[in-house]
Amino acid sequence: MKKILILSANPTDTGRLRLDEEVREIQAGLERAKSRGQFEIITKWAVRADDLRRALLDHNPEIIHFCGHGGGNQGLALADNTGKAQAVSSEALSTLFSLFEGIECVVLNACYSEVQAEAIRQHTDYVVGMNQAIGDMAAIKFAVGFYDALGAGRSYQDAYKFGCVSIDLENIPESAKPVLKHRDNLINTQQVSQTKRVFISYKRNVDPDEIVALQVCQALAKQHQVFIDQTMLVGTRWAERIEAEIRQADFLITFLSAQSVHSEMVEAEIRMAHNLAQLQGGKPAILPVRLAYREPFQYPLSAYLNHINWAFWQGQEDTPSLITELNQAISGGQLSISAVQTKADILQTNPSPLPHPFPSAQPVTLEMPEGTMDCESKFYVERSSDPLALEAIKRQGVTITIKGPRQMGKSSLLIRTNNAAVAAGKRVAFLDFQLFDKATLNNADKFFRQFCSWLTDELEMADKVDEYWQMPLGNSQRCTRYVGRYLLKDFGQPLVLAMDEVESVFDSEFRSDFFGMLRSWHNSRATTPIWKKLDLALVTSTEPYQLIDNLNQSPFNVGVVIDLEDFTTQQVADLNQRHGSPLNFKEEQQLIALLGGHPYLVRLALYWVASQRLTSNELFANATADNGPFGNHLRNHLFRLHNKTELVQGMLQVIHQNTCEDERVFFRLRGAGLVRREGRVVMPRCQLYGEYFRENLRG
Repeated sequence: MKKILILSANPTDTGRLRLDEEVREIQAGLERAKSRGQFEIITKWAVRADDLRRALLDHNPEIIHFCGHGGGNQGLALADNTGKAQAVSSEALSTLFSLFEGIECVVLNACYSEVQAEAIRQHTDYVVGMNQAIGDMAAIKFAVGFYDALGAGRSYQDAYKFGCVSIDLENIPESAKPVLKHRDNLINTQQVSQTKRVFISYKRNVDPDEIVALQVCQALAKQHQVFIDQTMLVGTRWAERIEAEIRQADFLITFLSAQSVHSEMVEAEIRMAHNLAQLQGGKPAILPVRLAYREPFQYPLSAYLNHINWAFWQGQEDTPSLITELNQAISGGQLSISAVQTKADILQTNPSPLPHPFPSAQPVTLEMPEGTMDCESKFYVERSSDPLALEAIKRQGVTITIKGPRQMGKSSLLIRTNNAAVAAGKRVAFLDFQLFDKATLNNADKFFRQFCSWLTDELEMADKVDEYWQMPLGNSQRCTRYVGRYLLKDFGQPLVLAMDEVESVFDSEFRSDFFGMLRSWHNSRATTPIWKKLDLALVTSTEPYQLIDNLNQSPFNVGVVIDLEDFTTQQVADLNQRHGSPLNFKEEQQLIALLGGHPYLVRLALYWVASQRLTSNELFANATADNGPFGNHLRNHLFRLHNKTELVQGMLQVIHQNTCEDERVFFRLRGAGLVRREGRVVMPRCQLYGEYFRENLRG
């Protein structure tokens, strides 16, 4: 009789796993197997390091099955004496297993456990580990298939194959994640070396995006490890899984249609892949697929995608050739659309019209409520603060700060301000600080040099950064000399330096140096005439006063400071009329109760109803649903929060207690557009956020 020792650990500070179901399925399968008399099952729960050692000594098992969390190089997550996670290293496991000669097979049914499998395979005949994160359902199905095969008298190699097939039969695209290692050699070495990890990014519940994404996933999964978000429940751990999968991927395939280019989640996934590739030697490489979409990419997608190759899909008849092209790209080739002229040819066709609104909305031409708004848009709502910026920029030597939570219209106001500056005879250099990668934001010297080079490129002048960086001065001094003694002096024309998303710098160690430098440029206008040629326009969504040590060195409390507010009831009513009045008065009030005056969400709701994609009843009934009208927006917020523990805890405190004890956390949450304060009471910014995060956010 062979003893199967099942060890499970789900520490209290790790994501909840369905370990009881996994163990129950293993036991049930072996109990009904024809060889059930040949196995004895021993189960240990909430295993600590001491429990592991004692269980091996007490039972001398032939088969060990571990189910729980893995952390790659950090080790397997067992429990400590308080129930929290304690990582057990690969080296420690290898040493422990070397003391037992009778172990025939070890199954490490935990994410990223291939590292531990490799460490202990020299001490046992067969070891199964996972080469990346694996979902609960896939892990359970693998275990069921594996032990069903053992119970039927099959070999360990066959049991491994049956485990993988069990995942395939459930149509879960994770069958390539379990890896079988032998004491002497790695099974399927050649196949594993050719297998790549692929992340598929697409917009859910949209045709043709989801159909094509699933077809490509099914085809690529025959050879590669493909992840597609189809089965995961939304929640904090969902966001953690998405990041882990992108981080591990060799390629990110992104499907881009007229709808998905406006998806917050698609943009977030592309941005993450772009940033990770700069830190991870080009991985994941982005493979953009245009789905019958011929319009130019708008910023910021243009910054990520314009310089790389694309693939193009016009209709379902192109799917087989698209799959072939993607396979070739994954194998070391290139996507077909590369040359500038070829890309231009793709973009020659006029864009497809948006869905026709119902008659009451005619003759209004609807606009997707995404990104920066066109200055001539009929849907732009001018607020009382707009004229302050537009008048100020006409003057010489001004500093303008536009503040407000995310998606308040700050960037749209900045663009209108830039246009007013051009009309006044000024030149505008626009820098979006989101495009500084993490490596640059962690290195002061690299940041200041890149800042100067970027500004030079925007002005189409010769780059002389290297020359000025030879001086034995600090970064702020070098940068100031470069701008004052070269750019402003040689450029001649009045210049507006427009900086969007400057909060990207707030977490850097050099934030006070950089913003102190901008403040010094503001102050220098009083004594040095050339600095009067420079206007500063800064946009931030995070409260800067909490992050700059010396307020006398801050550029955010001088000049014209504009704090954007939510739409008023009258402005929501006006916007409803501009959409052709798709909501009656009662529904309009219901919308305000749900969303407050959130500018983006109000526009999104009106667009959904005015374009006849949803009725007003469907809009309100499915407001917090994952596939509802706001699902993409809500998932993106959850994705942004998932690895920021103090913000998650702060948001939960706001939801359950209407307080936020840490003022710095409050300003961060307010900057993200998630909370607001009335007197001493802190609450979710709108009813929609309160309901959604109460259900999906976990500490």
